[in-house]
Formats: sequence, C-alpha cells, structure tokens
Amino acid sequence: MTLRSAAAGVMPGTDLMRSARLQAAELPAPHLPGLPELPDRGLHSGLLARGLAQLSELSAELTSYGWRLTQRPGADDQRIRGWLRSDVDTLADVRGHRAETGADPDDDGLAPPLVLELMGPISLMAGLALPSGEKVLIDHGARRDLAASLANGTAEHVAHVRRACAPSSLTVIITEPDYARARGGKIPTVSGYRTIRSLDRDETRGHIGLMIEALQSSGVEEVLLDLGGVVESEHLEDFRAGRGPSVHGFGVDLPVMEAAGWERTAELVESGATVLASMLTGAETAAAATTGLPQVSELSRRVQQPWHRLGMPLDGLENFLLVGSSDRHRGEPARSHVASLGEPSAMRVLTRVRDTSEALREQIREA
Repeated sequence: MTLRSAAAGVMPGTDLMRSARLQAAELPAPHLPGLPELPDRGLHSGLLARGLAQLSELSAELTSYGWRLTQRPGADDQRIRGWLRSDVDTLADVRGHRAETGADPDDDGLAPPLVLELMGPISLMAGLALPSGEKVLIDHGARRDLAASLANGTAEHVAHVRRACAPSSLTVIITEPDYARARGGKIPTVSGYRTIRSLDRDETRGHIGLMIEALQSSGVEEVLLDLGGVVESEHLEDFRAGRGPSVHGFGVDLPVMEAAGWERTAELVESGATVLASMLTGAETAAAATTGLPQVSELSRRVQQPWHRLGMPLDGLENFLLVGSSDRHRGEPARSHVASLGEPSAMRVLTRVRDTSEALREQIREA
C-alpha cells in the first residue's frame, strides 16, 4: 500500500470530458482520478440521480418535492440512466486517448487506477420517495426492495466501468451522508412535522452489507465506507469485524477529528485498513478562489503531528488516501463547495491535496 490522493467526486461546469481530462492529467498513478460529478448540469446529474440510475427493475421520476419511485420508466428515468452510461463511456474515451498518446506513465502496460463514489442504500432511502410521496425510509418492505435493487444494479454499473475503462484497480467509496440521521431517527417525513422512526442497527448493516457484497463479488479491489466523518466503535463492529461483509476502510474528517478519533484511526491502520482522509474544511475549500488554500506544509502537519503524538510510525501513513473537503451540513456532504468554485480554483484544491500526499510520501521514504 502507498499513500495516495483521490479526485473529489464533484467538479464545476457541465463538460464531463473536460473534467475527466483535467483529473487524469493531475492525478497520475498511484493517485486516483474518478468519474466526475457535475451538479451544474442539474438534478439528473447528481450523486442521488446516479444512484437511482443504478437501480435494477425499479424506476424513478422527478417531482416538485424531489425524486420518487414510479411504476414504469419515464423520461426522467431514461435520462439519468442515459447520462450515467454516457458519462462512463466518455471517461473511457479520455482514458483511451491518454493510453494511445502515451500521456500516462507506463506501469507494466496497466491502465491507471480509478475511484468511483456511489451513494449507499440508507441515504438513497432517505432521499427517495414512494409513489405516495413519503420517504422510502418509512416502509420496511420498500427498504428491503430498494437495497436489493441497488446491490444488483451496482454490480452491473461496476461491470460497465470495468469493461469500458479497464482500470488496473478500482476503489469504490460508498457514501452515506444520512446514515447517522437515519440511525438516530432524525430524518423528517415529507410533511416536516415529525421524523421517521430510527432505523435498526441490524437492518442498516444488512442493507449496506448487500452493496458491499455485490461490489466485492464484482471484483472491486478496495471498498471504502464514508458514514459521515466520525468512525464509531459500532461502525467497526458492523463493517470491519467480520459480522458480515467487511470494507477495507472508512472515511474521516481530519480538520475536526479529536483525540479519540485519531486513536481509532491508528487502530484502523494497525489492522491494515485504508483511511479515506478529508484534508480541508468546507470553508477552506470555498475560499480557494479568494484567500487561498492552506500550504502543503500546513496540511502535512495536520496529519503528522497528531500521528506523532500517538507514537505511530510515519510509514503508517501509507494507509491514507487523501481527498479534499468532505464537510457535512445537515447530514449531507458539502458537495456545493467544489461545484461553486471556478475551474482553476477547483483544480488548485485537487493539486494541493495531491502535492500533500507526495510530500508525505517523500518524508516516509527519507525516514
């Protein structure tokens, strides 16, 4: 394992080919470019819509109050599925052109690695309504059907990505921004006057486990789980301790992580897990176009100093996968921070995180 950085899922603009080219150029192996998400294209192009596009034998449509299940596929469903297929094929074209022109360093003839960010089943249930208008999260049978549909469809999506893009390795991040709120009974009903009953721990483990199992059966080399930035002992027991399908690592937010979080992170590293580490706060990312980003030296210290205080060896940082901002606001990733930036500022974020990972890797070599 080697310390790497990965592309933010979100990019500004509406040109996916351009965004994919920029990411590929800035993130040569071992870093991980991704399948850019372009919120500026509209609600049919966001992470939620991409999750809906992966559903097998279920269809969705866009209404005045958001996405809901529908009995038969219509224009909205066809659009999100068409865009997802087209986006993967466009990414494949970019990677193929780079291979033909020798733009990527030759690594034994292997194509560069790739990262995919996918919305997990719990957050999909919280963001999708039944035909009646109420959230899927409120209905046990609907939850079960959606989880199974997503697992099956995710396997098909991964198979398409592998055929089209032929990555040397594939890392998948299951993003669950609403996990804590669903477990805590804090998701509002459609009326907003009450909240949906908290989701049982065993049930959430089962739903996410289906997706993990589908990904691993599809040959995904690395499955990471981002449950909101704070890794609890419950998460380790449910998704790392062998009680069911197990992930390779978890997401954490370094700028806000306290001592207990660092201790748990050290335990993860000692067990061989990957740490998906967000380096920037949302405010820092949003300020990239004005006051500027923290320097590489400062970002490196954010990792090194608490790591050193724990008495952990520097080479333990090889298990870190660095990304930009993963701040939360009302339970959702602050994806708008990057989407609202101009392209030069967004690329500065990507480059700064990459440079930080390379600086840390150099220090590890010298130690």
